[in-house]
Amino acid sequence: MMISATAQSKGNRPSNTALREVLDILRCPVCHSGATTELRTNGSAIGSLVCQKCKSAFPLQNSFLDLCPELEEKITPIQHLLQFPPAILVYDNLWRPLGYRMTSGRSFPDDLDRITTLMQPERHRLVLDLACGPGNFTRSIANCGDDIKVVGFDLSRQMLERAVKLTEEQNLSNVCYMRGSALDLPFDPESFDAVICCAALHLFTDYDQALVEISRVLRVGGEFVCQTIIGPDEVPLWLRMAERVVKFGYFQLDDFKRQLSDLRLRVLEEESSKVSYIFRAVKS
Repeated sequence: MMISATAQSKGNRPSNTALREVLDILRCPVCHSGATTELRTNGSAIGSLVCQKCKSAFPLQNSFLDLCPELEEKITPIQHLLQFPPAILVYDNLWRPLGYRMTSGRSFPDDLDRITTLMQPERHRLVLDLACGPGNFTRSIANCGDDIKVVGFDLSRQMLERAVKLTEEQNLSNVCYMRGSALDLPFDPESFDAVICCAALHLFTDYDQALVEISRVLRVGGEFVCQTIIGPDEVPLWLRMAERVVKFGYFQLDDFKRQLSDLRLRVLEEESSKVSYIFRAVKS
Protein backbone atom coordinates (compact mmCIF):
# COMPACT_ATOMS: atom_id res chain seq x y z
CA MET A 1 0.00 0.00 0.00
CA MET A 2 1.14 3.56 -0.46
CA ILE A 3 2.24 5.27 2.72
CA SER A 4 2.45 8.88 3.77
CA ALA A 5 4.70 9.52 6.77
CA THR A 6 3.26 12.63 8.35
CA ALA A 7 5.77 13.30 11.11
CA GLN A 8 9.45 12.99 11.79
CA SER A 9 10.80 11.25 14.86
CA LYS A 10 13.70 12.36 17.00
CA GLY A 11 16.92 10.45 17.08
CA ASN A 12 17.77 7.31 15.22
CA ARG A 13 15.45 4.82 16.85
CA PRO A 14 15.76 1.54 14.91
CA SER A 15 12.02 0.92 14.70
CA ASN A 16 11.15 4.34 13.30
CA THR A 17 14.08 4.68 10.91
CA ALA A 18 13.65 1.29 9.25
CA LEU A 19 9.87 1.25 9.59
CA ARG A 20 9.40 4.24 7.31
CA GLU A 21 11.27 2.38 4.58
CA VAL A 22 9.00 -0.70 4.62
CA LEU A 23 5.59 0.90 5.14
CA ASP A 24 4.74 0.77 1.44
CA ILE A 25 4.41 -3.03 1.52
CA LEU A 26 1.93 -2.99 4.39
CA ARG A 27 -1.78 -3.62 4.00
CA CYS A 28 -4.42 -2.95 6.61
CA PRO A 29 -4.86 -6.00 8.88
CA VAL A 30 -8.55 -5.12 9.31
CA CYS A 31 -9.85 -4.28 5.82
CA HIS A 32 -6.85 -5.61 3.86
CA SER A 33 -6.90 -2.52 1.70
CA GLY A 34 -4.05 -0.84 -0.07
CA ALA A 35 -5.47 2.57 0.77
CA THR A 36 -3.05 5.36 1.65
CA THR A 37 -2.03 5.05 5.27
CA GLU A 38 -0.44 7.61 7.55
CA LEU A 39 2.19 7.04 10.18
CA ARG A 40 1.52 9.62 12.86
CA THR A 41 4.13 10.18 15.55
CA ASN A 42 4.37 12.75 18.29
CA GLY A 43 8.08 13.44 17.96
CA SER A 44 9.18 10.22 19.64
CA ALA A 45 8.79 6.49 19.07
CA ILE A 46 5.13 6.66 20.13
CA GLY A 47 2.37 7.16 17.61
CA SER A 48 0.07 5.13 15.38
CA LEU A 49 -0.46 3.83 11.87
CA VAL A 50 -3.89 4.81 10.56
CA CYS A 51 -5.72 3.18 7.64
CA GLN A 52 -7.35 5.90 5.57
CA LYS A 53 -10.06 3.53 4.31
CA CYS A 54 -11.44 1.92 7.48
CA LYS A 55 -9.79 4.39 9.92
CA SER A 56 -8.35 1.58 12.03
CA ALA A 57 -5.39 2.71 14.13
CA PHE A 58 -2.45 0.55 15.11
CA PRO A 59 -0.21 1.76 17.94
CA LEU A 60 3.50 2.35 17.53
CA GLN A 61 4.80 1.99 21.05
CA ASN A 62 7.82 0.52 22.75
CA SER A 63 9.43 0.93 19.31
CA PHE A 64 7.41 -1.77 17.59
CA LEU A 65 4.28 -1.48 15.49
CA ASP A 66 1.34 -3.42 16.93
CA LEU A 67 -0.77 -4.60 14.00
CA CYS A 68 -3.10 -6.72 16.09
CA PRO A 69 -3.84 -4.83 19.34
CA GLU A 70 -7.19 -6.59 19.74
CA LEU A 71 -6.03 -10.00 18.49
CA GLU A 72 -7.82 -12.96 20.06
CA GLU A 73 -6.14 -15.66 17.99
CA LYS A 74 -5.99 -19.09 19.60
CA ILE A 75 -2.42 -19.84 20.59
CA THR A 76 -0.64 -22.92 21.85
CA PRO A 77 0.54 -23.47 25.45
CA ILE A 78 4.14 -22.79 24.42
CA GLN A 79 3.09 -19.51 22.78
CA HIS A 80 1.31 -18.59 26.02
CA LEU A 81 4.46 -19.36 27.97
CA LEU A 82 6.54 -17.20 25.64
CA GLN A 83 4.45 -14.21 26.69
CA PHE A 84 5.24 -14.77 30.38
CA PRO A 85 7.96 -12.33 31.59
CA PRO A 86 10.04 -14.87 33.59
CA ALA A 87 10.20 -17.10 30.52
CA ILE A 88 11.54 -14.20 28.48
CA LEU A 89 14.34 -13.65 31.00
CA VAL A 90 15.66 -17.22 30.69
CA TYR A 91 14.90 -17.69 26.98
CA ASP A 92 18.25 -16.59 25.52
CA ASN A 93 20.60 -18.06 28.11
CA LEU A 94 18.79 -21.25 29.10
CA TRP A 95 15.57 -22.17 27.29
CA ARG A 96 16.62 -21.86 23.67
CA PRO A 97 20.17 -23.24 23.99
CA LEU A 98 18.92 -26.23 26.01
CA GLY A 99 15.93 -26.88 23.75
CA TYR A 100 18.08 -26.57 20.66
CA ARG A 101 20.65 -28.99 22.08
CA MET A 102 17.89 -31.52 22.85
CA THR A 103 16.35 -31.39 19.37
CA SER A 104 19.52 -31.11 17.29
CA GLY A 105 22.46 -32.16 19.45
CA ARG A 106 24.15 -28.92 18.37
CA SER A 107 25.03 -25.51 19.76
CA PHE A 108 22.48 -22.78 19.08
CA PRO A 109 25.06 -19.94 18.82
CA ASP A 110 27.00 -21.96 16.24
CA ASP A 111 23.87 -22.70 14.21
CA LEU A 112 22.75 -19.08 14.48
CA ASP A 113 25.83 -18.07 12.52
CA ARG A 114 25.54 -21.03 10.15
CA ILE A 115 21.88 -20.45 9.30
CA THR A 116 22.55 -16.75 8.75
CA THR A 117 25.34 -17.67 6.34
CA LEU A 118 23.04 -20.18 4.62
CA MET A 119 20.64 -17.35 3.84
CA GLN A 120 23.44 -15.24 2.30
CA PRO A 121 21.84 -11.99 3.55
CA GLU A 122 24.03 -9.76 1.40
CA ARG A 123 22.05 -10.97 -1.64
CA HIS A 124 18.77 -9.63 -0.28
CA ARG A 125 17.36 -6.14 0.20
CA LEU A 126 14.30 -6.86 2.36
CA VAL A 127 14.08 -9.83 4.76
CA LEU A 128 11.23 -11.02 6.98
CA ASP A 129 12.21 -12.79 10.21
CA LEU A 130 8.96 -14.57 11.02
CA ALA A 131 8.37 -15.44 14.70
CA CYS A 132 11.54 -13.51 15.48
CA GLY A 133 11.29 -13.88 19.26
CA PRO A 134 13.99 -11.73 20.92
CA GLY A 135 15.48 -10.96 17.51
CA ASN A 136 18.51 -13.28 17.45
CA PHE A 137 18.30 -13.90 13.71
CA THR A 138 16.94 -10.41 13.04
CA ARG A 139 20.07 -8.81 14.46
CA SER A 140 22.41 -11.40 12.96
CA ILE A 141 21.05 -10.68 9.47
CA ALA A 142 20.99 -6.90 10.00
CA ASN A 143 24.66 -6.97 10.99
CA CYS A 144 25.54 -8.34 7.53
CA GLY A 145 25.08 -4.94 5.88
CA ASP A 146 23.39 -1.55 6.25
CA ASP A 147 21.65 -1.97 2.88
CA ILE A 148 19.70 -4.96 4.20
CA LYS A 149 16.35 -4.08 5.80
CA VAL A 150 14.99 -6.67 8.25
CA VAL A 151 11.43 -6.88 9.59
CA GLY A 152 11.22 -8.81 12.86
CA PHE A 153 7.66 -10.14 13.19
CA ASP A 154 6.21 -11.91 16.24
CA LEU A 155 3.00 -12.40 18.20
CA SER A 156 4.47 -11.85 21.67
CA ARG A 157 4.65 -8.27 22.94
CA GLN A 158 7.14 -9.32 25.60
CA MET A 159 9.46 -10.94 23.06
CA LEU A 160 9.31 -7.88 20.84
CA GLU A 161 10.12 -5.55 23.72
CA ARG A 162 13.18 -7.69 24.44
CA ALA A 163 14.12 -7.68 20.74
CA VAL A 164 13.86 -3.88 20.54
CA LYS A 165 16.03 -3.44 23.64
CA LEU A 166 18.79 -5.72 22.30
CA THR A 167 18.62 -4.10 18.85
CA GLU A 168 18.95 -0.61 20.30
CA GLU A 169 21.94 -1.76 22.36
CA GLN A 170 23.63 -2.70 19.07
CA ASN A 171 22.57 0.62 17.49
CA LEU A 172 21.11 -1.10 14.41
CA SER A 173 19.08 1.30 12.27
CA ASN A 174 18.13 -1.20 9.51
CA VAL A 175 15.66 -3.17 11.65
CA CYS A 176 12.00 -2.68 12.52
CA TYR A 177 9.68 -4.83 14.58
CA MET A 178 5.99 -5.57 14.14
CA ARG A 179 3.45 -7.58 16.09
CA GLY A 180 0.97 -9.70 14.18
CA SER A 181 -0.27 -13.13 13.21
CA ALA A 182 1.78 -15.48 11.03
CA LEU A 183 -1.52 -16.87 9.75
CA ASP A 184 -2.53 -13.55 8.16
CA LEU A 185 0.59 -11.57 7.33
CA PRO A 186 -0.23 -7.86 6.76
CA PHE A 187 1.99 -7.50 3.70
CA ASP A 188 1.41 -7.24 -0.03
CA PRO A 189 2.09 -10.32 -2.19
CA GLU A 190 5.72 -10.87 -3.19
CA SER A 191 7.02 -8.21 -0.81
CA PHE A 192 10.16 -9.90 0.54
CA ASP A 193 13.39 -11.07 -1.02
CA ALA A 194 13.79 -13.65 1.74
CA VAL A 195 11.86 -15.08 4.69
CA ILE A 196 13.49 -16.82 7.64
CA CYS A 197 11.57 -18.78 10.27
CA CYS A 198 13.59 -20.70 12.85
CA ALA A 199 12.34 -22.87 15.72
CA ALA A 200 8.75 -21.68 15.29
CA LEU A 201 6.93 -23.19 12.29
CA HIS A 202 6.04 -26.36 14.24
CA LEU A 203 4.56 -24.21 17.04
CA PHE A 204 1.93 -22.42 14.94
CA THR A 205 -1.68 -23.45 15.45
CA ASP A 206 -2.10 -23.87 11.68
CA TYR A 207 1.16 -24.86 9.96
CA ASP A 208 -0.51 -25.11 6.56
CA GLN A 209 -1.84 -21.56 6.62
CA ALA A 210 1.48 -20.19 7.85
CA LEU A 211 3.27 -21.81 4.89
CA VAL A 212 0.67 -20.41 2.48
CA GLU A 213 1.33 -16.93 3.86
CA ILE A 214 5.10 -17.35 3.67
CA SER A 215 4.85 -18.32 0.00
CA ARG A 216 2.44 -15.46 -0.71
CA VAL A 217 4.68 -12.68 0.65
CA LEU A 218 7.87 -14.12 -0.87
CA ARG A 219 8.79 -12.83 -4.31
CA VAL A 220 9.51 -15.21 -7.20
CA GLY A 221 13.16 -16.19 -6.91
CA GLY A 222 13.12 -15.30 -3.22
CA GLU A 223 14.47 -17.65 -0.58
CA PHE A 224 12.86 -19.31 2.43
CA VAL A 225 15.27 -20.46 5.15
CA CYS A 226 13.82 -22.48 7.99
CA GLN A 227 14.72 -24.61 10.98
CA THR A 228 11.91 -26.82 12.22
CA ILE A 229 11.19 -30.26 13.70
CA ILE A 230 10.87 -33.45 11.67
CA GLY A 231 9.42 -36.53 13.33
CA PRO A 232 11.37 -39.74 12.68
CA ASP A 233 9.62 -42.95 11.61
CA GLU A 234 9.61 -43.96 15.27
CA VAL A 235 8.81 -40.76 17.14
CA PRO A 236 10.48 -40.68 20.59
CA LEU A 237 8.22 -40.63 23.62
CA TRP A 238 9.28 -37.12 24.71
CA LEU A 239 8.31 -35.68 21.33
CA ARG A 240 4.94 -37.46 21.30
CA MET A 241 4.23 -36.18 24.80
CA ALA A 242 5.32 -32.66 23.89
CA GLU A 243 2.98 -32.67 20.88
CA ARG A 244 0.08 -33.95 22.97
CA VAL A 245 0.54 -31.81 26.08
CA VAL A 246 1.94 -28.48 24.87
CA LYS A 247 1.25 -28.76 21.11
CA PHE A 248 4.95 -28.86 20.23
CA GLY A 249 4.35 -30.10 16.70
CA TYR A 250 6.50 -31.78 14.08
CA PHE A 251 6.39 -32.68 10.40
CA GLN A 252 6.92 -35.90 8.48
CA LEU A 253 9.67 -35.12 5.98
CA ASP A 254 8.17 -36.54 2.77
CA ASP A 255 4.79 -34.93 3.41
CA PHE A 256 6.46 -31.64 4.35
CA LYS A 257 8.51 -31.55 1.15
CA ARG A 258 5.41 -32.23 -0.94
CA GLN A 259 3.66 -29.37 0.81
CA LEU A 260 6.56 -27.03 0.08
CA SER A 261 6.55 -28.13 -3.57
CA ASP A 262 2.81 -27.46 -3.86
CA LEU A 263 3.54 -23.90 -2.70
CA ARG A 264 6.27 -23.49 -5.35
CA LEU A 265 9.02 -23.72 -2.74
CA ARG A 266 11.86 -25.89 -4.07
CA VAL A 267 14.39 -27.12 -1.52
CA LEU A 268 17.98 -26.36 -2.61
CA GLU A 269 19.92 -27.24 0.54
CA GLU A 270 18.95 -29.30 3.55
CA GLU A 271 20.41 -31.06 6.57
CA SER A 272 19.07 -33.00 9.52
CA SER A 273 20.44 -33.52 13.01
CA LYS A 274 18.38 -35.66 15.39
CA VAL A 275 14.85 -34.20 14.92
CA SER A 276 16.05 -30.76 13.73
CA TYR A 277 15.68 -30.00 10.03
CA ILE A 278 17.30 -26.98 8.36
CA PHE A 279 16.69 -26.08 4.72
CA ARG A 280 16.93 -23.33 2.14
CA ALA A 281 14.24 -23.20 -0.54
CA VAL A 282 13.59 -20.91 -3.50
CA LYS A 283 10.19 -19.80 -4.78
CA SER A 284 9.82 -20.81 -8.42
